[in-house]
Amino acid sequence: MMKRKLLLAVFSTFLLAACQNSQMGMDKMDMKSTTEEMGKMSEQKTENKDSMNGTMGMDEVSDYTFKTLDGKDVSLADYKGKKIYLKFWASWCPICLAGLADINQLADTPPKDAVVLTVVAPGVNREKKLDDFKEWFSGLEYKTLPVLVDNNGQFLKKLGVVGYPSSAFIDANGKVVRVQPGHVTNEDIVKTLETL
Repeated sequence: MMKRKLLLAVFSTFLLAACQNSQMGMDKMDMKSTTEEMGKMSEQKTENKDSMNGTMGMDEVSDYTFKTLDGKDVSLADYKGKKIYLKFWASWCPICLAGLADINQLADTPPKDAVVLTVVAPGVNREKKLDDFKEWFSGLEYKTLPVLVDNNGQFLKKLGVVGYPSSAFIDANGKVVRVQPGHVTNEDIVKTLETL
């Protein structure tokens, strides 16, 4: 029993590391700069202990516009007055794929006054090109999952997203109050949205 738990822990750690390291096709120099960047982000968060109250100094993002997989424009301004949860993910990330059923369920029944969306960046960080991604995604069972396309990864860069999966929480005024790397459970997403 103990061996099984240890094996599971080692395997989970390996998957997380593989997902985080392989996502950008990183060589050692890329990994070093990404690690430094993540360290700087962590320091900024530590300096700003009030990050959950919208004082991270990030620009308002409500005017940002994405495309859906079927080519329609979706602006975050469309959700003004609602809290927004964004999940950033990639088709090659096993942790992301393992969490799609949960995020699909939450998107179908979001908390009151909130919306749950996912964001991919085709052609960026080793993600498939848009047409290939659409074809791949059409083979999945998540027909109602809202997937927004971040062309050229500009929004990811704006928020400092460097790993998948990552999350962003946006308050009802369109301000980013938290960007968090790693998997977040539905329960924690709901709790965080309730505190915004």
